[in-house]
Amino acid sequence: MILMWLGSFVLMLWGLSESQKAAATVLGRLQARFLEKGFETKLTTMFMRATDVAVLEASPQRTLYSGLAFYNLRILPLRAAVLIMGLSTLGAWWVLILGLLFLSFNGFFLLGICILSFLVFASARVKNILSWIFATGVFLVGGETMLRNSSVIQSVLGQSDLAFFLADGRFGAVLPILLAGIVITFFIRIEFWSLALALSLLVTSTLSFNGAMGLIAGERIGRMLVFWWRSRSLNQDCRRIGKQFSLISILGVIFGFWIAGEMRNFLDLGFSADTSFQDKSLQLVVLFAVILFFQWLAQMIWGHFGSLVKVDELQEARYFPASWLEQELLSATALGWAKGKVHKRLSEIRYHLQGLGSLKEGQVPDHIQNRLKEEERALSALDQRLKA
Repeated sequence: MILMWLGSFVLMLWGLSESQKAAATVLGRLQARFLEKGFETKLTTMFMRATDVAVLEASPQRTLYSGLAFYNLRILPLRAAVLIMGLSTLGAWWVLILGLLFLSFNGFFLLGICILSFLVFASARVKNILSWIFATGVFLVGGETMLRNSSVIQSVLGQSDLAFFLADGRFGAVLPILLAGIVITFFIRIEFWSLALALSLLVTSTLSFNGAMGLIAGERIGRMLVFWWRSRSLNQDCRRIGKQFSLISILGVIFGFWIAGEMRNFLDLGFSADTSFQDKSLQLVVLFAVILFFQWLAQMIWGHFGSLVKVDELQEARYFPASWLEQELLSATALGWAKGKVHKRLSEIRYHLQGLGSLKEGQVPDHIQNRLKEEERALSALDQRLKA
């Protein structure tokens, strides 16, 4: 029985991840159609373009890594890249909608519509929309199945100390849950897994409300720690940005977690065993949005000052590793831009290297020549990975 519960959780995670990807595909193509029809004048400002990237991707994680990759590859200047990173949290809008739909809409209804529509419609555009709806339905069905199989969790826990620990909403019990959320994030790559798990455990009264918020806040902190760790392999400016951005984001999450707890106490959002599943889900999603708001606010405040820092034009030739591509940390838009820009930059570097042969020895310092050669090798390897 425990495997059935775990299978339902995996089903939720699959639907969550795939719906994010499908949303990015549908909205990205919709934006492309608007641009083709002459709407590009509405998107000329840097803020509007950065907002488009963040919102249309529907994934804060992919937008965040894409923003850093844009700067790492010199596709965008520092100010534009930092703005995209600061706005990345706005991509959580779709996950919030999924949280609101949890147990308030029948997932089998969506799956039935999609299966019938797949047999009728042949247009690729319609099939992309149906894929979005299908993944949403899978997420909802997974949640419904988890709820039906929740008795196995309750029977396993029984009247044990662990059961009372999870149901205890005091600080002493919430802090270990928050730390567990951080640690689990190091192993689960799917974004917002904590929201799916917290909703499932909360509505069955297995987990306290504060514990559910602690689990979610733990994942947000864990994501920033993973981001800092991955940025350590890049050049010096990207390392600085990754460290500062991660630190300020963690502080924003902690502050938002505290504010969300105070709001719950002030508004008396407690509930009894008779409270409906929908009310519990709504309350958790609203307070989750509060945590995200303060994380976003902290990121934007840092971005205002972080984008004004003067940077050294002569950077180490250390670009993002192949694991970013393999783990789908970059958006499809980022990959599309990167392929053309990397090839263009590689052509420029090779042109400069050819020009060095016509200069007299000593006219160009050795450290600059070595930097150019290192960058040519790194860009060549990256260009091959992008083409694969």
